[in-house]
Amino acid sequence: MNTDPIFDPTPACAASERDTAPLRLLVDGLDADEHATLDAILKVVASKSLRGWIWAQSTDTDLYLHTRTLRRPGVRAGVSGLLVREHEPAAPAEALALAVPFRVMAVLELLDGAIDRLQQEQLAVQGGVAAAAEAVEDEKTLASSLARLLVRPVEHTLRVRVLGHGTVYLCTRSRTYCMDFEQAQLGKALESKRFVLTAIAPDSPELAAERDRGSPLDELLWPIGLLASREHAARHERHRLRQWPDFARLPHDPRHLQACAALAAGAMDACELAAATGMSETEADHFMHACQLCGVLEVAAVAPAPTPPPQDRATGGLFDRLWRRWMK
Repeated sequence: MNTDPIFDPTPACAASERDTAPLRLLVDGLDADEHATLDAILKVVASKSLRGWIWAQSTDTDLYLHTRTLRRPGVRAGVSGLLVREHEPAAPAEALALAVPFRVMAVLELLDGAIDRLQQEQLAVQGGVAAAAEAVEDEKTLASSLARLLVRPVEHTLRVRVLGHGTVYLCTRSRTYCMDFEQAQLGKALESKRFVLTAIAPDSPELAAERDRGSPLDELLWPIGLLASREHAARHERHRLRQWPDFARLPHDPRHLQACAALAAGAMDACELAAATGMSETEADHFMHACQLCGVLEVAAVAPAPTPPPQDRATGGLFDRLWRRWMK
């Protein structure tokens, strides 16, 4: 799923507490027995899903499931999914899909996946962080989306489901993160454009099993910064290093050491840092972004304009000269 998520500062669990009405499901293309089976499963899993579900009573629905051969015109749905039978080709990787015959856990996973996408659409409408109008294709990656969120304080835990990789939890309150896939895949996951990002409460039950294996958050922020550009206005600001990154844990190359030495010696913008280190301006900007996200970079204070010295009365205007002559 290509997505450029926009963040709502309200936790997803708080939103679900407000929006208690069940979501609506509309299905086309099933025979009577298949529909009856799905109805029985829905009654079982509806209470176990992140939200309740009922059958839609009209063509207005939250989730519309249909086959390749039957898709009703005029349906207004929040999200759509594909029903795929055993003899049919697999659904596209980014699509919501449900295999027929049905399995209980597959139905539950589909419903929860639809909730994630519906919430993503709602967050985009509410608009917590607006995407730049001039955003280019590369800015739709997970790294760029997270960078736009994390450059400002975020009180909630972020759950990111990355298609083809797994799930990442960013616990900003405890400054830790954890994921259910190998560290070696992290770079590819951050470059992915198919993901669902959701804000959840820091004490969410789904985090209970993840807390004990969390890693320091800067180990995730560092590669995010190296992959993503900063906001346009920040690229021309001069920054200095207030402390070195922890290179005992963070991957780096000799140019990063040279860049740290230059930024520790004096304030620079990305162009000046590139000239001092031999990096390209983009590489310099990304390096400064990584330092910024890890909290080791600060904006250089602008020196105040010098105050003109007070005017000497001896060299004052006509009134001063007349006064001095009268006093003689």
